[in-house]
Amino acid sequence: MKIWKIIFYILGVMPWFFIVSLMTFYFHAGKILGDLPRYNMPDPKVLSIYSDYSSFIYCSLGVWFYSFIVWLLLTIIYLAINRKKIDWYSVIFAFMGNIISLILCFSGIFEWFVD
Repeated sequence: MKIWKIIFYILGVMPWFFIVSLMTFYFHAGKILGDLPRYNMPDPKVLSIYSDYSSFIYCSLGVWFYSFIVWLLLTIIYLAINRKKIDWYSVIFAFMGNIISLILCFSGIFEWFVD
């Protein structure tokens, strides 16, 4: 039972690397520009800080994407196996990071970044 908890906590931390790195870049760009950037205003690749952030953002996006798929599969298996004794804290912890990352992927911030 404890191994499931550890796995869910590890999978719950993975999305935060993506969230923090993208939001840090977004607000750092906003600080440089004096206003928060919007789609194509300016193109993020013209900013001097883009090269500093982009590789970590893309790497953390890839790690999060694969951890999201693993999290989905393991959550389904975990809920099927442990129907009566579910540790909801670890499942919800992992769910929150993944749902915030999904919302961020479909937001204007990510749209601006991949522009």
